[in-house]
Amino acid sequence: MLTCKSLRFINQDIGGALKFSEAVDKARALRANLGQIVKGHEAGLDATVIAILARGHVLLESVPGEGKTLLATVLSASISGITTGRISGQPTLKPSDLLGAEIIGRGAEQFQLIRGPIFNNIVLFDELNRTDPRTQSALLESMQEFQVTIGETQYPLPRPFHVIATQNPLSHEGTWELDAAAKQRFLVKIEWQAPSRDIEFQIASESKAFLKENIEQLQPALTVAELQRIQELAASEVELTDDLIHLMNAITVATRPTDDSYPTAELDANGFGREVISRNGGVSSRASSFWPPLLKAHALFHGRQHVVPFDVFATAYPMLVHRIETNYPVDMKGLIHLILRERGYAY
Repeated sequence: MLTCKSLRFINQDIGGALKFSEAVDKARALRANLGQIVKGHEAGLDATVIAILARGHVLLESVPGEGKTLLATVLSASISGITTGRISGQPTLKPSDLLGAEIIGRGAEQFQLIRGPIFNNIVLFDELNRTDPRTQSALLESMQEFQVTIGETQYPLPRPFHVIATQNPLSHEGTWELDAAAKQRFLVKIEWQAPSRDIEFQIASESKAFLKENIEQLQPALTVAELQRIQELAASEVELTDDLIHLMNAITVATRPTDDSYPTAELDANGFGREVISRNGGVSSRASSFWPPLLKAHALFHGRQHVVPFDVFATAYPMLVHRIETNYPVDMKGLIHLILRERGYAY
């Protein structure tokens, strides 16, 4: 794996009260806050913070009981001034349970909006894939357009706005596969595994009874205004050169069986088979607009004002894993690693 030999902290005031080095420090303080409560998911915590800095939404997948809901709770407690909403996925959930509804007010022609939990800065959607496709689709407009339509009226959502959705593996009873449109609205998909034995011992040693108390004692790492400023700095002040965009593009198009760069021979040689990715199941062009903000946020988190190849390879798996549709079950890490090796490193 490529590594960054030096981290560059620039103590320059960039058009606002928050300096770049201060933005890096606060981003890392947010990450440290999460690590105080959520144990054993270091890479997942990094990816979550970086996705938030990139103004993205996060899809977390693991079996129940691995701290996915806890992560969202601690994230909310770490940002002062943030508002949070929570939705529990179940088959009987209706779109209005997410969005809210208009009811008749005092006047005969007057409607009053009853806001649903979607009208918050951070929305935790527990077990998204336990809801039916109609309810899942109700999220699409809010995640993409930062607004919802109720009746004939469009209502803007507060900014910043982030959806953190959890899902159980599809092998669990009572789950629906998220369709491609829903999955691709999430900037990253993070797969949480069970922690190591040492971490499990630490979790068991810390009394569960004190968990709520520990969260309440957690001091915010930054304000909501500072979070927005860091997001602005990542978007506008971190350099992404054309060479790095070409590298990103070489990887995304190589996932498409219809493209000449699709690694047919390499897939056959490594036991995946050339038909492993469905004909129209490669990464769509939406990734070309979603990936650059993630690269910039990753660079800022590592103290740089410029994107390097390390950022591309480090973010490739959580960016691509939910955007590739396969014809049969496959080791996705191995598949993406092959594409990176054959088309990314070779670029």
